[in-house]
Amino acid sequence: MKEYWEITHDRAVPTQAVWGLQPAFELNNLTRAQHGTLTESLPTLAQFRDTAENNLTDALSAKGNHFTKLLNLAIRQPGLADGLLEDGDPLKDQLDKIFAVDADVSEAHTLRRCRLILPFWTDLNTARAAMTPPKLALTLDYLGVAVTVADFSTTMNLAIVAQQAESDRQRDVTTAKGALRAADRKLDRANKRWYQAWLKAYPEGTPEGDAALSDIPTEQGTAQAQKIEILTLTPLADHTVRVNLDPDGGAHASTKELQTMLPGETEFGHTIPITGNEMILGPYPAGTALTARTRVANSNPGTVTSTPKSVVTI
Repeated sequence: MKEYWEITHDRAVPTQAVWGLQPAFELNNLTRAQHGTLTESLPTLAQFRDTAENNLTDALSAKGNHFTKLLNLAIRQPGLADGLLEDGDPLKDQLDKIFAVDADVSEAHTLRRCRLILPFWTDLNTARAAMTPPKLALTLDYLGVAVTVADFSTTMNLAIVAQQAESDRQRDVTTAKGALRAADRKLDRANKRWYQAWLKAYPEGTPEGDAALSDIPTEQGTAQAQKIEILTLTPLADHTVRVNLDPDGGAHASTKELQTMLPGETEFGHTIPITGNEMILGPYPAGTALTARTRVANSNPGTVTSTPKSVVTI
């Protein structure tokens, strides 16, 4: 299935060839060389977009690894420490504040809880060192590696850096998609302007006119609707799920829908119209495994669906 820019490019290439029959022919602000440069730019810009999307995928994966580790430690460390401390220990006051923050609601909540854990972990190690006999600093195993408070602090910093990297890569994707769309619109207009003017200058029956009529595709119809990817599914504390959609998706789509599938179902049987780049689904019972995808369509046959994503509600 061709992308929208490929349809424009497929018309521009034979336009260049036919234009070569009379290379001195010009439109206002458009020469054959300029049209050729624009034609060649589309595959390059498409590659820039694809590279930017791959970089975003890598950034999301890296961020996910850091936050997965943080969430694991943010849940286990306070629980372990609580069992080690005697009732009435002054450090219990810090623990109460830590337990008041649900780490698994969002990345912001995870970091908020971690910021409370970091000084608590340091204070706990100090208290353990002052015991008689002294006890070793507290460590937690993660994937077979002992994590110290210093490692925990480093992971927090890496997670924050990864958040910024994701934001930067998302901006790169938006910029690359915008550049490709702008070039496509400009070339599409140039193709149509040239075709109309060329047939006025070289009508049917002339070698130039017949070449244009036979070699240049003009009846492309509506371009295929472009899918809308789900960027994130985030479970919220009120048992709902926040859906963040790619703001650059859905080109040429006249119908845009969000579909969901619940446990025990084999099809995406629940459909609602997409009303924005961020939507809220639910509420659902806690622990519900929800799978979602988008579906778009236009006058072309068939529909285009996104890659399904799943999440468990809290």
